Amino acid sequence: MKIGRMLVMSAAALLLAGCAGPRHGEIASQIPPIEAGNGRIYIYQLAQADGANAAEPAILIDGRKVGRSKPGRFFFVDRPAGAHTLATAHYKRSARPALPVPLEAGQTRYVRTDIVAGAQVLRLEESAETAQQDLTGLRYWGAGWRDREKLRY
Repeated sequence: MKIGRMLVMSAAALLLAGCAGPRHGEIASQIPPIEAGNGRIYIYQLAQADGANAAEPAILIDGRKVGRSKPGRFFFVDRPAGAHTLATAHYKRSARPALPVPLEAGQTRYVRTDIVAGAQVLRLEESAETAQQDLTGLRYWGAGWRDREKLRY
């Protein structure tokens, strides 16, 4: 009985350790450069100050799911230069408009998920410096499998 319990506890610890993901600073040098004609969009959500778990809505770019927003995590996707729209899956059922994100070739944009009055709101962080400071303590979550960058960490 003790051996079985120990095996279950060990398996649970391994699973939880695998969910953590590396911090931005640990993988920043491994993030590939942006390909010609594309731009990069980082989507991130700061950890909740009170430790509460927020919902993890699907993030849509131009109506296509690219990943989920999760407290204390970030991911990024590369897209062709041009005008794009970002929304959470919740926006499809509400009257809120999607967030327009103009993207130039070689440009990096930062979109932050905030909790306002219990609802998740996407906002464009215009200051790259502020966004980089925010990303410092966040963990890489990865985009959806179609858009995920294969990083070694």
